[in-house]
Amino acid sequence: MKRYLKVNLLILSILFSIVAISQLLAQTEKSNIFSDKNRLAFGNYLFCEHDYLRAVDEFSAVLKNSWNDTLQFKIAESYARMQQFNQAYTEFQKLEEKSALNTQGEYEKLRMLFKSENYSRLQKEVEKSKLISSNNYFHLLRLMNSSMLLSNAQLPPKSSFLYLYEEDDKSKIAEFYNWKQNPPYKSPTKAAIMSIIPGLGKIYANEIGDGITSFILTGLFTYLAVNKFEKQQQSSAWLYTAFAAFFYSGNIYGSVAAVQNYNAGIKFNFDNEIKVFINERNQFLPTPKFLCE
Repeated sequence: MKRYLKVNLLILSILFSIVAISQLLAQTEKSNIFSDKNRLAFGNYLFCEHDYLRAVDEFSAVLKNSWNDTLQFKIAESYARMQQFNQAYTEFQKLEEKSALNTQGEYEKLRMLFKSENYSRLQKEVEKSKLISSNNYFHLLRLMNSSMLLSNAQLPPKSSFLYLYEEDDKSKIAEFYNWKQNPPYKSPTKAAIMSIIPGLGKIYANEIGDGITSFILTGLFTYLAVNKFEKQQQSSAWLYTAFAAFFYSGNIYGSVAAVQNYNAGIKFNFDNEIKVFINERNQFLPTPKFLCE
């Protein structure tokens, strides 16, 4: 009987030991999964797989325990690639001045201002930037020029504007410069004056179909009004007069609006062409080269 009890106690002690060891191993394994090393590796994997939002979570968790300027840079770059440019700018600002990545971070901050279309602030930042004397100052000045083309800033003389560019690009940049100095806009005032003849203002604004329709409708109701007055049919005559006046005034207002829409379309296409040119050349700022290792 005693021997039987000893055997049972031995078995129970072994079982308790196995359970205790299993729990200890499980806790150890769990802690290893969420170690900084593992979270860093997983964050890098997510970043390179373009899962930037979850990568930010992993990088941020690691940064809570120890500062790493590369991780801070990747957090900022993650926001940039998610097109959250204002947040990216804020994150790039967290890079310390003594960091080896500080210069690159300064470039990226300017890039974020450009991407967020904050051109006036970009121009002010460039003017006071310490990077202007660096080896990459041509990139910086080209970015400055691009922002000036896309904003209401006063352009410098053409020769000083073009000297920053390679010969292959100068002709295209010269086209942009000439357009900016003399944009092919149409005059709303001229459209209103031309609309004295119904439809002519809309034809001037390249809305030929609407112009012809406006001419026909205004002319038709004017003819009907005159005809009814000649026949002494006063009620219908005044009704057609009201219609004629409505279409005539609408023709003038519509012509002005058509020119404004035309000019907005011209500006939109111009801005888009500049942005496409910048993206194709990829020459205005150096890009990070160490993000997916």
